[in-house]
Amino acid sequence: MQNLRRLGGGAGILAGIAAAWHLFGAAVLIPQAHLSLTAQESPHKYLVWANKHQEMLWWINGGSMLAPLLGLVLLLALADRVREDAPDRSQIGYVLGVVGLIGFAVGAFLKQFGLGSLVPFHVTNKVGAAIAFYAVNGTANAFLSLGGVALGFGALAFGSVMLKMRGYYGQAGSLSIIAGAGLILSAFSPHGSFYIITSLLTIAWLAGTGAVLWMETAPGHARRGHVGEIRDESVMVMSRGAGSGAVRS
Repeated sequence: MQNLRRLGGGAGILAGIAAAWHLFGAAVLIPQAHLSLTAQESPHKYLVWANKHQEMLWWINGGSMLAPLLGLVLLLALADRVREDAPDRSQIGYVLGVVGLIGFAVGAFLKQFGLGSLVPFHVTNKVGAAIAFYAVNGTANAFLSLGGVALGFGALAFGSVMLKMRGYYGQAGSLSIIAGAGLILSAFSPHGSFYIITSLLTIAWLAGTGAVLWMETAPGHARRGHVGEIRDESVMVMSRGAGSGAVRS
């Protein structure tokens, strides 16, 4: 199981990096190329722009397609880790998290391949392409909203368990609660500044939780990953040593 947790931790860190790359592209690179976040929802503006920047879209959307797949490995390792403390909530968190990540993956693939297939169609039939754009983009946004709600509740389930754990897991639990609440709310406000804030929280949750799992399996850390336990054991050893010295004297 230690290998699974190390693998899941590494996958979580990579998922955070992939999600950060996508956010940087969508919120910084694409607007710098003269397509704002609001304009990305307009069929004529988006399809005309995409026809000129298809390679950039591939690179940016690659992060949004890769992050959910890596996140599935993180969830598997995290569920295995917290199962011993709360088997019911770990199972609930895992199932909801998987549903959420699948929703994000489907939405990302629809954005890349569904909308991408409309780019050449828009050249010959702008009206038909615009109608198809609204259909495909609406479906993609629906899956993304499903992903936000499901993953948000999954993060809340995991966070409620990790909050009661010592050390870094408690801190990760607090972050999980905040990110989970943000993900749920993002389903009702998926665009603008709230989208950026929620994305940053999700990135921090993926990378932070992955880092905690990774550090737990690193040499020199307690097997259970509870930093508080290390301190308690150190204090007990020192106390015993001091007591032995007093008896001898």
